[in-house]
Amino acid sequence: MSKRLLLVGAGHAHLEILNRLRNESWRQVDVCMITPSPYQYYSGMFSGYTEGLYSEEDIRVDIRQLANAANVHWIPKKAAFIKPQQKKIVCEDGSVYPFDVVSFDIGSKSLPLSFEDSAARTIKPNYEFTDQIRTLRETTKPLIVGGGAAGTELAMSIQAYKDKHKIPGQVRVITSDRILADGPKWVSARLKKLLEKKGVRVWQNEHVEEVFEEFVKTDNGNRVRHTGVLWLGGAIGDPIFEKSSLAIDERSFALVRSTLQFRDYDYIFGAGDCVTMIDYPSLPKSGVYAVRQGPVLWQNLKSYLSGLPLDSFVPQKNALYILSTGGKKGFLVYGPVSSHNKKAWQLKNKIDREFMAKYK
Repeated sequence: MSKRLLLVGAGHAHLEILNRLRNESWRQVDVCMITPSPYQYYSGMFSGYTEGLYSEEDIRVDIRQLANAANVHWIPKKAAFIKPQQKKIVCEDGSVYPFDVVSFDIGSKSLPLSFEDSAARTIKPNYEFTDQIRTLRETTKPLIVGGGAAGTELAMSIQAYKDKHKIPGQVRVITSDRILADGPKWVSARLKKLLEKKGVRVWQNEHVEEVFEEFVKTDNGNRVRHTGVLWLGGAIGDPIFEKSSLAIDERSFALVRSTLQFRDYDYIFGAGDCVTMIDYPSLPKSGVYAVRQGPVLWQNLKSYLSGLPLDSFVPQKNALYILSTGGKKGFLVYGPVSSHNKKAWQLKNKIDREFMAKYK
């Protein structure tokens, strides 16, 4: 009798599984993928698209095509919650899909619930990104809330686009901490100088409390005018896990063991930004780690379905980060090393294009 594996979401790790299933099919296993969009957009190339260096086709994977080549049934729906003990996924339209094993790779959210009805927008779900950024980059005072890697990179890319096309105005960034707070202070200081040199206005250590149609209000009493708000604050978990009474951390990310199995269920797996590893709770929500989890998730799903022992995922100590800064230059950080030049962007471009080529 065949078993059913449900893949919920089309993040980096699940793309790896689809890719491998093109060359190696599992006997007696029916694989289905539930994800609402026929395309998965690659956030690593969002900055290049924003600046005008990449086309929309360059930055997205055709899920229908990839799933079809892998003999995986694509279900164009959004999962709403899971009934873990009954082994069922319930979608937003009320349809129910039973499973023997399920894996989640649905990414994270960035817009807090309290701002969902405000003027603030977000890049998630990622298939809405291209429409939003095309509008925002044409305006005079685009405002980004969040000074992490995504926020700073997109701020510089929007400014580069505006400068290149002679669109008046200035990009603004407000962050509740320092710029790139996850990194060393000297990296933060260098990146802040670079933002300002590019013409981006920066407010550090200010928390946005209210978002209005023409301005935001901060905890310092500042009113910062805007012509559109892109919210790229800290990642928060998708509500699906809390709704389903699964074990979560304080930011609503599902808790997983080193085998990428959920804390309380052997037959529920998860990878990427939607989960927090119990053994590495401070691991950044970054595609760098999600890509590395892909092969481990593939092996462990295969082993679990066959009754074999599972492997552990151990994240690398140092991860390479390259932020696009505009004009085909990149800001590279690797441990104590940093540099800002064209070679860094060329390396990023090579890595990103090779990653996408695997799934075309």
